[in-house]
Amino acid sequence: MGGRRLPREKTLGLALACAVTLALASCSGGDGSAEATPLPSSTLVVATPTTSPPPSPTPDPLGPPPTNAIEARAGLQALLGASRFAEPCPQHLTLSWGVICAQGDAGGDGLPDAAWLIPLRQAAPQGPFPAVVFFRSGGSQEIEEFATEGSADASILGAAIFSLADRDGEPGAELAYLVNRCTANTCTSLVRIQAWDGTAWRDIGPGDDGVPAIDRVALEGEGAQSRIMIHGGKLDIAAGPTRAATRTYELLGGRYRLTKTEYDPPEYLFHAIVDADALFAAANFEEAIAAYRAAIGAEDLRDWKKDTGRGEGRPALEGYALFRIAVATAALGQDPTEAIDAAIREGKEIVFSIAAQEFRKGLQEHSSVIAGCAEATKYLGTVGNGADTPAYIARLFDYGYANQPSRTYQDICRLP
Repeated sequence: MGGRRLPREKTLGLALACAVTLALASCSGGDGSAEATPLPSSTLVVATPTTSPPPSPTPDPLGPPPTNAIEARAGLQALLGASRFAEPCPQHLTLSWGVICAQGDAGGDGLPDAAWLIPLRQAAPQGPFPAVVFFRSGGSQEIEEFATEGSADASILGAAIFSLADRDGEPGAELAYLVNRCTANTCTSLVRIQAWDGTAWRDIGPGDDGVPAIDRVALEGEGAQSRIMIHGGKLDIAAGPTRAATRTYELLGGRYRLTKTEYDPPEYLFHAIVDADALFAAANFEEAIAAYRAAIGAEDLRDWKKDTGRGEGRPALEGYALFRIAVATAALGQDPTEAIDAAIREGKEIVFSIAAQEFRKGLQEHSSVIAGCAEATKYLGTVGNGADTPAYIARLFDYGYANQPSRTYQDICRLP
C-alpha cells in the first residue's frame, strides 16, 4: 500500500510546486524537469486629471506708447471710458505711458475737469521731449486737444508747470503747459496759459517769441497775483557771447507780459560793455562811467573773439569804453579834458582815438556835447579814398548772430 502511495505524494508535491510558481514555470510530472515561459505583459493605465486651459491675457487698452495725437486719444478713451471719469488718472496710465495728470474746474461750473500731458515716442521728434495735451470737460465729457503736433514739453520742466489752476483771478481754472519751437541750432520755449471764456479757449500766456535754452521755469502765486519765472538764454559759444537771464512775466491787462529781465553776471567783456551801455542809454552817466572803468582791464572777463579764433576783441571794446567815458563826463557838465586825453592816448583802437579828437573839436568850437558827437559821428561815417569806416566799425562789433543787430557807427556817440 505504501508503495502505491509514493507516486501520488510525489504528484501532489509537484502540483503544489507548480501552483507556487504558477506562471513562472511550466510543470511536467514525468521527469520533474521545468522549462521557463515568459509572463504576459501588463498595461498600466494612469488617469490624467482634466484641467482648463490658462485664460488669455486681458488686452491692454492703452497699447504701446503713442507716436501721435491720434494714438494717444484712442488709448486714453479706451482706458477711461465715459463711465470712468471719476478716475481721471488711473495708475496704469501714469506707469505705462508716463502721463502727467491735472484736475480742476476750468469752466467754473463746479464740475471737475481733467487734463493730461501725454509723451509721444516719435522716431524723429522736432523737440527734445514731444508731447500732446488733452482736456476733458466734466460736463460734456468731450476731449479737446492742444499742441497736437507734439510741441508740448514732457520733460521735468514741462511737468513742473503742467496744471489746472486759477491764474487770472477770474472764475475757472486755467490750463498751463510748456511748448517748444526748435531749429537746427536751439529750442525756444513758451508758456501757454489757456483760459476758457465760456465759448472758446484764449491763450493769456506771454505773447513774445519765447526764451531759448531754458533751464528753469516756474509758475508762482495764484490768481491775478501769479507770475511766470523763466531762466535761460545761454547759447552755444558759436552763436556769440551769450548769457542767461531770469525773465519775469506778470498779469497785466488780461495777459502775462514781461516786466523784468535780470541777467546773470557777465562772463565776457562784451557783456560788461553792454551793461554799461544800458546805463548810458538811461542817462545814468555816473553809473555808466563807473561800469566802463570796471570793464577796462578786467582780465577775469573773457574775450569772445580770442576764444573763437577771431583775433583780439579786447582792444576795441576798451577803446570804445574810454571814448564813452569822455562823452559821459561831458554830458554831466564836467570838464572832459582828462577823459578825452585818456581816450586818445590810452586807447589801442585807432578809430576811437581819432573819434575822441573829433569830439573835442566839436565840443570846443560849439561848447556843446551834441556838436562834439556830430563831429565824431561825421568821422566815423567816412567812406572813400579806400576807407570804409562804417564797415570797419561793424566788424569790430560783430559778436555772432545772437548779438545782432549790434552797434553801427551812428550808435557810438548817440546821446539819450
